[in-house]
Amino acid sequence: MNKIFTLLSLLAFSFGFAQSPWPSVNWNSADNLTDIIDTDGLTDMSGLHWNPVTERLYCIQGDGRLYVLQQNSTATGYTIIANKSVPDGPEGITQVSFTANEFYTIDENNYEIRKFTHNAAFGNLVESRHWDLLASPSPMEDTGNNGPEGIVFIPDSALSASAFVSQQTGLAYTSTKGMGGLMFVAHQDEGYIWVFDINPNVTNDFAYVGKYKTNRLESTDLAFDRTTGLLYILHNIDANYIEVTDLSSVITTGSTRKFVTKSEYFVANPTDDNVNIEGFAIAPKCPGGNGVSAWLCRDVEGNEDDEIQQDALRWFNPYVADGVCTPLSVDENFTSQIAVYPNPGNGIVTISLGNFSTGTNIRIINSLGQTVMKIKSETGNPTFDASSLASGMYLIEINQGQNTATVKWIRN
Repeated sequence: MNKIFTLLSLLAFSFGFAQSPWPSVNWNSADNLTDIIDTDGLTDMSGLHWNPVTERLYCIQGDGRLYVLQQNSTATGYTIIANKSVPDGPEGITQVSFTANEFYTIDENNYEIRKFTHNAAFGNLVESRHWDLLASPSPMEDTGNNGPEGIVFIPDSALSASAFVSQQTGLAYTSTKGMGGLMFVAHQDEGYIWVFDINPNVTNDFAYVGKYKTNRLESTDLAFDRTTGLLYILHNIDANYIEVTDLSSVITTGSTRKFVTKSEYFVANPTDDNVNIEGFAIAPKCPGGNGVSAWLCRDVEGNEDDEIQQDALRWFNPYVADGVCTPLSVDENFTSQIAVYPNPGNGIVTISLGNFSTGTNIRIINSLGQTVMKIKSETGNPTFDASSLASGMYLIEINQGQNTATVKWIRN
C-alpha cells in the first residue's frame, strides 16, 4: 500500500495536480441532477455537452436517448426541455454552431459520426447526415464494444492558434471540407484521439487527419474550451482521469504522434460500487474567470441498486478551470465590438455593428432556438422594434461573409 501511495503521489507531483479531486469536490458533494430527468433513475449515461450560448446541457444515453436540460436565468437550477429517442448506440455528443438547431453524435455500434437536426422545441428530430469511420479513407478498425465513445468539434481558429499538426502530413492543418473545424473522436481501444475533416453537407465525405496517442489506453469522452484552446480528455481505465492538452504534439516512434499533456487529474469518484464515469462537460473559462461549471455522468446498469441509478449525473459548480484566456480570434474580435442598447430593452433597440460593415444579415433568436426576426443591414447601425416580443433572453446573431458574432440581449 505504501508503494502504491508513493507512486500515486509522484504521479500527482509530476503532472501538477492543481485540483484534488477533479473537478472541485468529491462526487457526493456535487449537485445531483438525475431526478430532473427521471426520479426513478438513469441507466447507460455516456456523454455530455454544454452549450454556453443557450446555457443547455445535452445528455446522451448509449441505449439511444437524448435529454436536454435548460439552465435557469439565475444559474441555480435546470428544467428538462427535451427527451427524445436517438437511433442505435450514441456514446458522445457535440455541436459545431452553438446557435443552430443541430448536434452530432458518435455511434459506437456502427462506428459513425451522425448529424441530427431538429426544430426549436426538439419535436422533429431527424438524422440528416452520417459518416462511416470504418470506410475509406479512415483506417479505423472494428474493435467491437471497445470502439469510439467521445466526440468534440474544434474550430479552425483554435487549430490555427495552437499550430495543430496533421499526423498524416506533419504539417499544420485546418479544415478543407467546409465545416470550419475538425471532429476529434475518443476511442476506447488504446486511447487514441482520431481526427477527421468532415463535409457537413455530404454523407460519407470526409478526410482522415490522423490519430494521436494520449496518456492512457482508453479514452471515453472529450470537451474543448474554445476560450483557452485546451482539449480535455476523459480516461476510464483502472481509475478515472482527466488529461488536458493544448493540441500540441510530438513524434514518439515512426510517424506516431502524441498530444503533449499539460495537466492530468484524478476524477472525483462516487463512493459506492460504481465508478464507471463515462461522460463529462465543462463550461468555458472565459470571460467568467475561474468560477465555472463542470458536469459528470456515469454508466449505470439496469440491475444496479436504485440508489445508484438515481445518482447518475452530477453538477460541479464552481471549479477552477485550466488555462488562460487566449487572444481574441477573428470571430471573437467581431463579437467584442458589437453593442446592443438598451439592454435590457422593450422598445426600439439599436445594434452597433462595430467591425461589421453594411450588407450584414441579422437574426433575433428566442430561448427555444426559434428565429423571431430577420434584419438586413444596408447602411449604418440597424434598429428593431422589440415591443411585440415576449419577455426573456434572446440571441442576436450577426453574419457577414465568413464572420459571425452572437450576443445576448434581454427583453424586459
